[in-house]
Amino acid sequence: MDFSLNEEQLMLKDSVAKYLLANYSPEQRSANIMQSGGVSHWTHFAELGWLTVPFTEEVGGFGGSIVDTCVLMEEFGKVLVVEPYWPSIVLAGQLIARSSNTALCEGILPQLMAGELQASFAWLEGQGTFCLSHVSATAKLDGDDYILNGQKQLVLNAAADIILLPARTRGEVNSEQGISLFKIDAQDPAIEREEVVLMDGQRAVNIRFTNLRVPAENMLTAEGDAYPLIADVVGEALIALCAEAVGAMEYLYKATADYANTRKQFGTAIGKFQALQHRMVDMFMATELCRSLLIRAQCSVLDGSSERQKDIAALKSMVGKYGRQVAEEAVQLHGGMGVSNEMPIGHYLKRLMMIDSYFGSALHQRREYCELSYA
Repeated sequence: MDFSLNEEQLMLKDSVAKYLLANYSPEQRSANIMQSGGVSHWTHFAELGWLTVPFTEEVGGFGGSIVDTCVLMEEFGKVLVVEPYWPSIVLAGQLIARSSNTALCEGILPQLMAGELQASFAWLEGQGTFCLSHVSATAKLDGDDYILNGQKQLVLNAAADIILLPARTRGEVNSEQGISLFKIDAQDPAIEREEVVLMDGQRAVNIRFTNLRVPAENMLTAEGDAYPLIADVVGEALIALCAEAVGAMEYLYKATADYANTRKQFGTAIGKFQALQHRMVDMFMATELCRSLLIRAQCSVLDGSSERQKDIAALKSMVGKYGRQVAEEAVQLHGGMGVSNEMPIGHYLKRLMMIDSYFGSALHQRREYCELSYA
């Protein structure tokens, strides 16, 4: 079976790589984080059409598949792009695009794809669980509005203008039934915000909302029916996130091999030492293993496979395990300077650790895989 990219995907990959090579050096990335919080290139992303890639042609998008999105994300991973493409476009954007609220979709998506609006998805609560159905935030109907109460932690993209917030309109805390999804204004005065900087330089917010009034027309699905939409979109978003991790892993093993061939010890390049060659081969093999699982997960989505959930769990688990392993090997083979801020290697380790933590670490995903396999 041919898994190679088609002509359009190769053109997309090439154009993204060229732009990032010219505009996203480690120094430029650091300046971007310090000066704008990581959104300096957002308008350029919009002008280049990258914000339209995951959306269908019917809503004005590029009409790309999960493969097209992963092509973008893999290139982003090679240079550690900090713009909120994943939380705003791949995650929140797809929740809006696939919602049943057509009026809301038509009102938001054009602004989102034009780069005039940013969004985020607030899902994590403070109970230490990564289960998507664990929602304790409540929403009570009051006339034509809903009154929301609760809190969410580490909401990615602190610059978001709107937040998609799941709240429970009925049912038990862990039930898949009774979860509704609301669009709220990120700056609503009923929201208490605490901005935090994550270890990879990205910004997130912890929010607490008390008697937050949201019009019923801002609900994305029928009342209590949001869980299938959330689970579907989060699954595909995790594949895209893992594509970013694979891009970062590819950079790490190539950068380590280049360094080993130039760094001399005892008058000889350390890349000639067989023990180090074996370790670099292990880095390459781990990266290719994750790439193979990435392709398998993409095929599961495209084919509508019944194994989709299991394939995503396997991918996320292995990316979490081997991503960190590859990054730690790169740091060690670079020596003491591998952990310095001046060297990009340490930043890749931090990003891969954050990717592992999103929607459940490698251990959590391994448990998910076992439950799906042996239930």
